[in-house]
Amino acid sequence: MILSERHQLIVLHARKAAGSSLCVSLARSLGAEDLQISALPETMALGIPLTDRVRRVALRQSRHLLPLWRLLGPGAYRRALTRAVDHAHRPLLGRKPPHAPAARVAAAFPDAWSRFRKLVIVRNPWDKTVSDYFWRIQNCRRPPSFATYLQALAAGDALGGIVPLAFHDNWPMYTIEDRVVADTVVRFEQLEPGLGQFFREAGIDWDGWLPRSKGGHRPRGAAGGYRSYYSPELERLVGRLYAREIDHFGYRF
Repeated sequence: MILSERHQLIVLHARKAAGSSLCVSLARSLGAEDLQISALPETMALGIPLTDRVRRVALRQSRHLLPLWRLLGPGAYRRALTRAVDHAHRPLLGRKPPHAPAARVAAAFPDAWSRFRKLVIVRNPWDKTVSDYFWRIQNCRRPPSFATYLQALAAGDALGGIVPLAFHDNWPMYTIEDRVVADTVVRFEQLEPGLGQFFREAGIDWDGWLPRSKGGHRPRGAAGGYRSYYSPELERLVGRLYAREIDHFGYRF
C-alpha cells in the first residue's frame, strides 16, 4: 500500500495482483513525506531509496536500534526495517498493513482518503488462487496438494500457517460495506495498458516499468494455464469463496 501526497494517490494493495510490482515501480518517484508500506524489501533490494517518512517510522518503531541490523548484512536489515514499519501500522491497519481493508485505511488516514485518488488492481480469483497457492508453499518441505489447500481454505483450516485464512479474500481491500471504493480498478489481465491509461489521465509521469517482484513461483508451461489445476468441484469451491468479486467484475473460469 502507498499513500502519496506528491501524486495525490492511494494504492490499495490486493494480494497476488501485481501490487508489489506497482509499489516498487512507484517508489522511484515518491515524495519525502509519502508513505510506502508494501514491497519494502523488494524496493530496497533494487537500490531504490525509501522515503524520509518510511525511514523515520522504522527508526522510531525500532527504538533507534535499526542501524545495528546493518551489521548482520543487507538481508537482515531489510527484514528488520520491514518488520518495524509493519508493526508501527498494525494498531491502525490490522494484522497485515500492506493488505489493509479499505475501511481501516479510510479510518486511519481520513484526510488523505477524502482527497486522494484510490487505485487497485484486481485479478480473476481462479487465477489468483493458483498463484497464491504456489506463493504460500514455496518454503514447504512437504507441501499440500492444491486440492488439500483449497479444501482447508474453505474449511477454515490454516494447515499450520500455510493457508492465509485472515487475508485471502481481496474484496475487503477495496470495498466498504460491499461497495467498491477505488476510483480506478485495473484488471490484472490488462495490467500494463490499464495502468498506463490511469497514469496518463491522472497526470502522473510513469515509464511503464513493472518488476516481477513476487513472481516466478508457479511452474511454467502447464497446459491449460490455471484451469489445469482445477477439478469441477474445486472450480465451484473458488466460485463460492469469491462470489462477490466474481459477480461484480463478471469473471469466468
